Amino acid sequence: MKLKFAKMNPTENMTAIVLSPVPRQDQPAVAAKLMAENSVCVEQVGFLEETTLPGAIDRLQMMGGEFCGNATMSLAALRAYEEGLSEGEEKIYPLEISGAAKVLDCRIACRENGYVGSVDMPVPESIGEAELEPGLFLPVVRFPGIAHVIVKEDRMDPAAAKAVIPRWCRQLKSDALGILLTNQDLNRIRPLVYVRETDSSVWERGCGSGTAALGAYLASEAGRDVQASVSQPGGVISVKAKWDGGVTGIEITGRVQIAAIGEAFIE
Repeated sequence: MKLKFAKMNPTENMTAIVLSPVPRQDQPAVAAKLMAENSVCVEQVGFLEETTLPGAIDRLQMMGGEFCGNATMSLAALRAYEEGLSEGEEKIYPLEISGAAKVLDCRIACRENGYVGSVDMPVPESIGEAELEPGLFLPVVRFPGIAHVIVKEDRMDPAAAKAVIPRWCRQLKSDALGILLTNQDLNRIRPLVYVRETDSSVWERGCGSGTAALGAYLASEAGRDVQASVSQPGGVISVKAKWDGGVTGIEITGRVQIAAIGEAFIE
């Protein structure tokens, strides 16, 4: 199988966007092959599909049906590149993304060394605590298609996180799960993301939905609007969370570069 693809770099959360049509039932297996080190070697994969919502110019289906802010910004940056957006120009791209119930506007600004994207994220379905192990209560932020557990790094090491994440994902009945290992100041994360459909867990270099989850949690704890720059292994993603008796809006901003555009060969 020969597939056209773009390899995108949103805060080093390497993302493949498959431009060739792939039937939905085949997407998880194709994604697993593209993620392999002997193939395109990415952290996640999204597939272009026909739009279903009025006003959207593109639809992106993530490999596990989850929502992904970095993939959203990546698709908008790719369209900006194809349209020849000049340095200093900005444009808004209305996109339909799996896990989001409505069209999302993604603003892309062309810069000297790539693009800067901003996207309004879906608001959380819930923010609360869950007992994930006997006596271990941890904050959980649920979005459509993905939940994130916030764990301070002195309470769990990386090996333990990787061991429990598939079970926690099933326990929380989510399509995908992130464990955000964070420092005491809650301004740095190391995100581990598990996707149930592909049975894959990846230490992501940058996580857009994880950044949004942390922003939502901070706003709920403070009971006010929050703005934060969240450091992660691949760089910084900024988040703004609005509060009005609950989280009413979240915006993330990050850098995106195009790493490659070409064809992949899948057996």
